[in-house]
Amino acid sequence: MTRYTSSLRTSLCALFAATSFSAASALDRLEYHNPGLTVDLGVGLWAWPVPCDADGDGDYDLIVSCPDKPYNGIYVFENVTGDTAKDKMPVFKPGPRLSKTVTYVMPSYAKDGSMRVLNPGFEYLNFTKTGIDEKVKLPVEAKFHKPQGKQPKGPKMRHNQWRYEDYDSDGVTDLIVAVEDWSYYGWDDAWNAEGKWMNGPLHGWVYFIKNTGTTEKPVYAEPKFIEADGKRLETFGCPSPNFGDYDGDGDLDLICGEFLDKFTYFENIGTRKEPKYAQGTLMKDTEGKTLAMDLEMIVPVAFDWDKDGDLDLIVGDEDGRVAFVENTGKLSDKRMPVFKAPAYFQQQAETLKCGALATPVGFDWDGDGDMDIVSGNTAGYIEFFENLSGPNVAVPKWAAPKRLEAGGKVFRILAGPNGSIQGPAEAKWGYTTLNVADWDADGLPDILVNGIWGKVELLKNIGTRTEPKLAAPQAIEVEWEGATPKPAWMWWNPKGKELVTQWRTTPAVYDFNKDGLVDLAMLDQEGYLVFFERAKVDGKLVLKAPRRVFVDETGKPLQLNAKTAGGSGRRKLCVTDWDGDGKFDFLLNSSNADFLNQVEEKDGKWVMKNAGTLAERNIEGHDVSPTVVDFDGDKIPDFLGGAEDGRFYFMKNPRAAK
Repeated sequence: MTRYTSSLRTSLCALFAATSFSAASALDRLEYHNPGLTVDLGVGLWAWPVPCDADGDGDYDLIVSCPDKPYNGIYVFENVTGDTAKDKMPVFKPGPRLSKTVTYVMPSYAKDGSMRVLNPGFEYLNFTKTGIDEKVKLPVEAKFHKPQGKQPKGPKMRHNQWRYEDYDSDGVTDLIVAVEDWSYYGWDDAWNAEGKWMNGPLHGWVYFIKNTGTTEKPVYAEPKFIEADGKRLETFGCPSPNFGDYDGDGDLDLICGEFLDKFTYFENIGTRKEPKYAQGTLMKDTEGKTLAMDLEMIVPVAFDWDKDGDLDLIVGDEDGRVAFVENTGKLSDKRMPVFKAPAYFQQQAETLKCGALATPVGFDWDGDGDMDIVSGNTAGYIEFFENLSGPNVAVPKWAAPKRLEAGGKVFRILAGPNGSIQGPAEAKWGYTTLNVADWDADGLPDILVNGIWGKVELLKNIGTRTEPKLAAPQAIEVEWEGATPKPAWMWWNPKGKELVTQWRTTPAVYDFNKDGLVDLAMLDQEGYLVFFERAKVDGKLVLKAPRRVFVDETGKPLQLNAKTAGGSGRRKLCVTDWDGDGKFDFLLNSSNADFLNQVEEKDGKWVMKNAGTLAERNIEGHDVSPTVVDFDGDKIPDFLGGAEDGRFYFMKNPRAAK
């Protein structure tokens, strides 16, 4: 018989209790369970690629740094197809986590093929084996760049990219540092009445820091801005500088990225020892179109991926995907290198991912009796994940996501040049957040969607129950009592009766008053959770003006966000009877989700009590977007949260164990 001391027994009991609690409140990433399926390779929010032969087997693999939450880490995606000279688009294994990570990790490559990895102020040794666990400090201050702009809002500086390069061909490795200066741009709420941004631009600048010592024992001179066309070289943020002889004349030209989605080419019209750069030109692809990524916050790394002697671009996108942008080896009539359009790498399917900041809704979209997932994301798409297992299967098998179409084309909300309250730097974001319901009572599920503009729109299903087809978006209209309202900071005006409210907040559709018509609840223009009642007037469905009838236990209306401009909105919610008492509740974004428990209905108002988070684990980076699912068909709603990393986190409802 094994004997335990009293203290050991106490420790073991505590351990078992902790383990039990953890299991009960687990938030597990939803997996595909679909062997043989390939999907877009992806980490979480922000992909910083490091192409290299990570495992020493002779072919190129892909290491990706992801500084988000909850996916933070260095991930190693092994190439299981083989030599990229023969197959440029290999399939990768899912990437195991090598270490935690930090921001702005970038590789540098020497002529002998060796690789060194930096971030601001540090070099990471043995990177392919230990990630960022082994580091040495560099003799240059990490934040030597001092922003001079006077805008009071927002960060003064974000991207800070460090790379090695023998810039002046003296045989000694110098430092190249690219900075992204926000001090002139500010952050938000700087549009005039015509939709013109009144703050300064977002600046991306590149420094040359000459090494006057040796590569082994560097001594760095004062940083100097690199110039182009006689003035400071500039991009729209995040330069990601990549030097190389792109036009074959023996000197170092320069390709830069930006905070948005494009690439700029700066030809060296000087010499290898004394570079001199021409004015930057936006690059074109083989079709003559502007070379651009699908999203923004791009991070290009020049690397001869296909081993044909020229430098291709391996590019990380904001949503965690990584693309191969192939150099054709040809020059345009203006002697610019010509690259093919981006092709996104594929991996063996592991966990479901919907871009970044996923906003899932659990719903049987294709009418086959099981619960699918329909989700939005930062890119502004709506994606459909089909459940392939049929009803009442607790651990379903999933198909790869499909982007939904509306009006005969892929649906996408984009801010464009002036659609985001946070300025023109957000042109390629859409932030779709949605609900699925039979809005027009025709027996077919429709989609209500909100996004970066704050416009709430209907995507009407004009197909069938098993083959949905969405019409072009149309405005949701409200029978306002007075002038059509809008958020006070919005520069543009709603048209007619359209519903325009705070951005990035979910439209919650439910029959709240049990009259047989689905209603709408969401944040109003001042951040209060309001009730839009549906009614029939002269045989036509209408949406009544909102009422602030969701209150706390003191009778005070629920204001879920009192912030303005860029800090407004951002509340994700769903309606469900979480505790099984027959009354609807809300799940609201938090570190996972807060349970807003309906206590009672009193004097025409619904009294809600915040009963705290559903679980202990914090998966919140930006917002966690809650929904409920019932894969196993036990009639008890389980939690599914879309996180910053684009993954779906599942937790069984504790009621199911009782």
